[in-house]
Amino acid sequence: MRILRRFLVVLALMFWQGGSMFYGAVVVGIVRAQLGQPERSLITQRVTQWLNFAGSIALLLLFTDVWASILPVKRWRWLTWSGMALPHVAMVWLHHELSRQMAVPGFVRSDQRAFLSWHALYLSCNVVQWLAAMAFAVLSLRAWRLEDVQG
Repeated sequence: MRILRRFLVVLALMFWQGGSMFYGAVVVGIVRAQLGQPERSLITQRVTQWLNFAGSIALLLLFTDVWASILPVKRWRWLTWSGMALPHVAMVWLHHELSRQMAVPGFVRSDQRAFLSWHALYLSCNVVQWLAAMAFAVLSLRAWRLEDVQG
């Protein structure tokens, strides 16, 4: 059961964070180069909706792994899990707000300063979440090694 739990944690992190990294590093640039504003906003909106869904599932799996862990080093993993979960809640709300703003007729031709401020906050939450996820991955590998040594 332990190996299945760990496999699911690794798979969830790879799908969620790897997908997010690939999207930000590769897809966003291609979409900006190939499509106009309305189309690229709609694509980004749909993709980030799915990334947020993947994050919700991943966070549940990661929670289960930390909770099931038998080691006293859990507090650092809880801290990094919180560093992913709290921005995630904010990002889900921000996604809803950004989508609401985009649904206003004439959005593309409007002054988007308010939208861009909310979007910058969304991206900042994404960076915090990514940093916490990387720390969580390192701490998980360390915790799993200690679990294996302790039996």
